[in-house]
Amino acid sequence: MKKEHKIGFILWLALIMTFTLTAAHAGEKKRYPLDVLADSLVRLTFERARDSVGLASEYNAQLYIKGQVNVRKKNVFYHQIPGMFHVSRNGQRKFFIETLNQIHFTSPDIYDQRTEAMLGTTNSFFEADGRLSDLFHITPYNHMLLQDKLISPLSPNRDKYYTYTLDSIFYGGNVQHYKVSFHPKVVSYQLVEGYFIITNGAWTVREMYFEGRNELVNFKNKMTMGRVNTQTEMLPVSYDLDVLFHFMGNRINATYKGLVKYQDIQQETPFLTLKELRQKEGNKYDLSRYYSLSSDDSDPIRDMRYFEKHRPTPLTTEELDLYTDYINSQLNMRLDSVGNAKEKRTRFWNNVGGAFVNSSSFYVKDVGDFRIMPLFNPQQVGYSHRNGVAYKMDMRYTRRMVNDHVFEITPRLGFNFKHKEFYWLLRGSYQYMPSKQASWRFEMGNGDKVYNNEVINDIEATTGEKVDLTEVNLEYFNHTYLKISHSLELFNGFTLDLGLNLHRRAATGNTNNKYNHTYNSFAPMMRITYTPGQYYYMEGRRKINLHSSYPTFIFEWEKGLGGILKNSTVYDRFEVDIQDDLPLGLKRTLYLRFGAGAFAYKDHLYFIDFERFRRHNLPMGWSDDIGGVFHLLNSDIYNSSTSYLRFHATYQAPFLIIPHVAKYLKYVMNERLYFNTVFLPHQDPFYEVGYGLGTHIFDFGLFMSFAKQKKREFGIKITFELFNR
Repeated sequence: MKKEHKIGFILWLALIMTFTLTAAHAGEKKRYPLDVLADSLVRLTFERARDSVGLASEYNAQLYIKGQVNVRKKNVFYHQIPGMFHVSRNGQRKFFIETLNQIHFTSPDIYDQRTEAMLGTTNSFFEADGRLSDLFHITPYNHMLLQDKLISPLSPNRDKYYTYTLDSIFYGGNVQHYKVSFHPKVVSYQLVEGYFIITNGAWTVREMYFEGRNELVNFKNKMTMGRVNTQTEMLPVSYDLDVLFHFMGNRINATYKGLVKYQDIQQETPFLTLKELRQKEGNKYDLSRYYSLSSDDSDPIRDMRYFEKHRPTPLTTEELDLYTDYINSQLNMRLDSVGNAKEKRTRFWNNVGGAFVNSSSFYVKDVGDFRIMPLFNPQQVGYSHRNGVAYKMDMRYTRRMVNDHVFEITPRLGFNFKHKEFYWLLRGSYQYMPSKQASWRFEMGNGDKVYNNEVINDIEATTGEKVDLTEVNLEYFNHTYLKISHSLELFNGFTLDLGLNLHRRAATGNTNNKYNHTYNSFAPMMRITYTPGQYYYMEGRRKINLHSSYPTFIFEWEKGLGGILKNSTVYDRFEVDIQDDLPLGLKRTLYLRFGAGAFAYKDHLYFIDFERFRRHNLPMGWSDDIGGVFHLLNSDIYNSSTSYLRFHATYQAPFLIIPHVAKYLKYVMNERLYFNTVFLPHQDPFYEVGYGLGTHIFDFGLFMSFAKQKKREFGIKITFELFNR
């Protein structure tokens, strides 16, 4: 590393430390006796839950939810927001819905839910598509709220994130209670604000109120717990939820009431890890019994009489009026639309216009499910310094057959404006043995333009020097391919893929007489993928993989055979890929990726085109294969070296720099630090560092690259997420 590079790195590190230390000293405030008492009350409550057998390790429950939505303001941007609650265009602004849900909970944090019945004045509603389900899957004693999105004020390291204040002491039922408020130390998506009501002596929470923001909405949630000295003492029995959506001038508010009725509560020592929990049973990786409700794909019941029988609380007069008005409006619309050609045309063009900005899904009986992404959606656009602006569009067709067999086709179209390249891709699969994830697959499309290695070899042999690819006018070849393979899971976590890859490379312009215009390859392929300790559940006969505590190992071999197709290229391609993500505590994760590859036993002329070390000219989203890609590496480098050795590390956490530097940037969800490097023969080692931040609307990254003989290069990357979390 050059001296100036070392100095730059040290200054960057010193800047981060300065911000952190400054914020730490700024946060030191005088502690008052009541605040110290509040800390003690919270600590007693946490220790009571940690050491108690009162927390449920498993239960079944019925969750009843009823809610009202009021669309107070909407404008021309309303229907352009992906996944938005779409109202009818007939002027209706108030909606009501109620649902009955079955829940199966298993410690440490597995909520399996199925909607048993649904009725209301709309079929498109927040809780109906799962958007707000997590707000009804909360206890005060969880370390994280909303699955893993928010840090709980009762988490083990709560003092790093929250301050506590004793607001009042009062009596209720001849028992003393304490109201303790909690406030985040920094304004962030990951933290909430609210209060506990804690019972003296029992040291359990009787009520919890908290407010925060999740994706599309601001929310206020008040939970009431069960009575002391009962099985529901540490479980919520009711939720009162207020939701406000306010974005680009659109304003919607909603109120929900949730009532929980528990059955079959099992209470054991809490905070067992998943591994400890599963050691009690034979197959410690099969979680099927915890996901039995998810496996039930039956349609919800939509019957007023069913709700009249099972509804745990009567409807209010206002709710009954909403039902009555909705039924009358539906009857009037049907009468008005009969023979009304203008009404039919309006409805048709509204549907056509909606297809431009909203995903379209529809089912055709005995044919299958169709899903088409909208033509204009920011999520399909991305920008990076190296590849410029790119756009993609995805479609999907799925046909589910008897015995859980599935046939699927997924076309993709894309265009990269900087390289002026059009991409198309057609994938298909037929899963015929779902319990073993056995399937036939095919993929066909066009890849990135490549050049043949013989040009580079000739130049290096003539000059005796390494080739600077940015200074050479290379002969590029268009690339089209067809891949056919068979995939089978031999045992849990271990998958074998065998297939055949066919490649065709055709020169883009007039070729040198020394080279042919078109080259082909006929290449058998083998891929082994192994993830030790793979957790899964069975959805009918279908095996659904979940997660693992171990890395994923991938080995791939492709052999180009000569003499089968005209102008066949001969080669062996080997690649190894290892990926892992290591949780380091609340909302902090270290992503690691290691890869290596080589072309061997090659003929005099071939194309260096690795499968796992390649450029991506279309938007990939923020995950980028767990961060394991290069953002500033010259695209020609990918096709210039017969081997590579690469390493990637990405550290993600919610509180790194931004909360300490600019507290007004409260919409930042997480921050990332990147380190990427690759070693190539006859090339200087390439290093890349970066900093990224993510919000619910867009993600942004700033990167710097450097090599021994190269100047430092800076670049940015932007992807639009729009609440796609």
